Amino acid sequence: MLEAMASAKVGDDVLGDDPTVAALERRFADLFGKDAALFMPSGTMANQCAVAAHIVPGEEVIVEANAHIFQYEGGGLARIAGAHVNMILGERGMLPLPDLAHSFRPPSVHMPRTGLVCVEQTHLFSGGSILPIEYLEEVHSMAAHYSVAVHMDGARIFNAQAETSLDFQRYGAVCESMAVSLCKGLSCPVGSMLMGDGAFIERARHVRKWMGGGMRQAGYLAACGLVALDEVLPVISEDNARCRRLSLAALALEGIQMAQETTDTNILFLEVTDPRLDAPMIESELAEKGVQALALGPRLLRFVTHSGITDADVDHAVMALQTILSHN
Repeated sequence: MLEAMASAKVGDDVLGDDPTVAALERRFADLFGKDAALFMPSGTMANQCAVAAHIVPGEEVIVEANAHIFQYEGGGLARIAGAHVNMILGERGMLPLPDLAHSFRPPSVHMPRTGLVCVEQTHLFSGGSILPIEYLEEVHSMAAHYSVAVHMDGARIFNAQAETSLDFQRYGAVCESMAVSLCKGLSCPVGSMLMGDGAFIERARHVRKWMGGGMRQAGYLAACGLVALDEVLPVISEDNARCRRLSLAALALEGIQMAQETTDTNILFLEVTDPRLDAPMIESELAEKGVQALALGPRLLRFVTHSGITDADVDHAVMALQTILSHN
């Protein structure tokens, strides 16, 4: 990627004439069967631009209660898009279909219009759970019945596809817009992609501009995405396998337990059950042993595998956890 950055041909992406950005946008649009794509600085900006491009301020957005777009993006749905949010508590990221069906508002001057449904693939909060394609097709069909668009936060969709082996265009067909991260499974240093039809992408381009997301010689960053599609995408399944290996090893350790039902992809949440320890303490001690984990509250630890992690790294992480748990 560094070599690709150094040799990238660039222009001015704000004016639309950076050839490397254009090449990356075309690759992604074709991959998911969309008309167009837009290079974005971050996944949060991609999601928030999408919502703002889909709805009129005051319209309602339906989200799963633990969705990243609602929980972890700084309140952007309200502040940026001016959205009225309807949260539905789901299971493993899936909105219960009967509850979703009852959430579409009838035409009324007293109620906000339902403007958008958001889904997340994979679902971060439930440990990288994969939403089945049949479920996504049902959500899309239901939304279409009410003339409501679907936006997919597909930040980790490549980890899902590595397990399902579905054609990427099947994922593209179940939503009007999709945001895909470059800096998660694809392991680029910066960036996300937003895809949709041409008119939607032009609206999103305007939103990106007034959010300050226009970058000039962005091809130096986009070049990494082209490398990732060729070199990282084919081996993403190895990340998922290593995370499952880590989760199986963790099951044998006393003082922690799985905090998710399954390990579908590359995310593992562990709950600290040893009363002498908490998650921040273990995070700190792991860091001293060269293992990076993230404490999310007093009892919850998150581990994520990626292309920089080897089998030996997984073994080292397990040994580090075992040492910490046994010495306290």
